[in-house]
Amino acid sequence: MRMLTIIGGLLPLATMAQGHGPASAALDRSELRIGEQAVVTLRWSGGAGVAWPLIGDTLSTRIEVVRRAPIDTAEQGAVLEQRITVTSFDTGYWAIPPFRFGAGQEVVESAPLLLHVLPYAVDSLALPKEPKPIHAAPFSLSWWIREHAAWIAGALAIALAAALALVLVRRMKNRQARPVEVAPLLPLHERYLLDLDALERERLWQQGEHKAYQSRLTDLLRGYIEERYQVPALERTTDELMQELKVSPLSLEQQSLLANALRSADLVKFAKALPSPQENEQLMAAARRLIRETAPPPPVHAKP
Repeated sequence: MRMLTIIGGLLPLATMAQGHGPASAALDRSELRIGEQAVVTLRWSGGAGVAWPLIGDTLSTRIEVVRRAPIDTAEQGAVLEQRITVTSFDTGYWAIPPFRFGAGQEVVESAPLLLHVLPYAVDSLALPKEPKPIHAAPFSLSWWIREHAAWIAGALAIALAAALALVLVRRMKNRQARPVEVAPLLPLHERYLLDLDALERERLWQQGEHKAYQSRLTDLLRGYIEERYQVPALERTTDELMQELKVSPLSLEQQSLLANALRSADLVKFAKALPSPQENEQLMAAARRLIRETAPPPPVHAKP
């Protein structure tokens, strides 16, 4: 009991702790009922070029991540900020470990946080209520049609498809089949390298369209990753995608190259950062390098 009192007294201090230096983390509430949600706000005031902490599906074994907001700017771009919504389904005092920010060769940690999850009070003396009698509703044709609208629409669609198929089969029987020449498909990596060449020829960033240039470049890079490794890269945030690619054939160096390229573009797209010409050229070079290094091997044809 004494230990719980000490923890309860330290809870507000741990919750509102902002960390040391440019990294900080704070909870919007120190106590919540089981299943309710709280928001952790991460802040970085050390300028651009920071490696943001990777946030997975959990912050600890007891605290789950519900959603992650995009990294945004505050105080006229001087501070980067991200809001993470969390919840817990276990009662007790649960610690949130420090968040690690990469600043060049150094790692800066925020202060740890403490979250108190309370149970819901249950009235054990309340008597069970009597069940209500069953009420039979009168039959309604309009209600029946609404309830079975999907089945009715499906049956009509199947009948229509069968009729169209019958018409097409009859037409094909009356028409002589003609051979169709199919153009050979380019290999996956060559197709995306050609798309990068086309994007570079548009000279978007040279005309001041940095956001459009980096958005289209990273969309091509995400599209290649999606086709190459069969992961929904276009639908994931950068953190979610990198978490999923941890078990992919990508090497650690290739994962780091991809993460740095996507996070640099995120700062341009969402934090309104202005990249230098060298950064735009480095982003294109990184995309080409990653595609060439991860190109699928050519198919092996059996000898006759």
